[in-house]
Amino acid sequence: MASAYYIVLEKDIDGLDALMDGKNLSRHVQLLDEAAQELGVRPLSGFFSMDEDAVADVIGDGAGDFEVPPLEQFSAADGLATVRALLPRPEAQPAIQDLQACERILTIAAQHGIRWHFQIDL
Repeated sequence: MASAYYIVLEKDIDGLDALMDGKNLSRHVQLLDEAAQELGVRPLSGFFSMDEDAVADVIGDGAGDFEVPPLEQFSAADGLATVRALLPRPEAQPAIQDLQACERILTIAAQHGIRWHFQIDL
């Protein structure tokens, strides 16, 4: 089973389907992060955060062995800056549908002033 990055909004937005596949984003995040650094924007992995409950869901019984930093939320505008900088890049092509989904979700989140973070599903 492949891992997948997905967006978690700090609160739901009526009418917004925030589902995305995220598998190609997860597969290519290192390459996309390198491109983001070249472009001078925050790398996608820099938007990753999980709270203790989410870590426990992923790790299971061993979650208590890890110190989990506090959950960090990010502005949708910052996420959009990264996504929109990456979209035209050749490195983005393998993950273009995931990046377009991010753009759709974060555009609406920005309009509502809702913060967000990436989580990973294993």
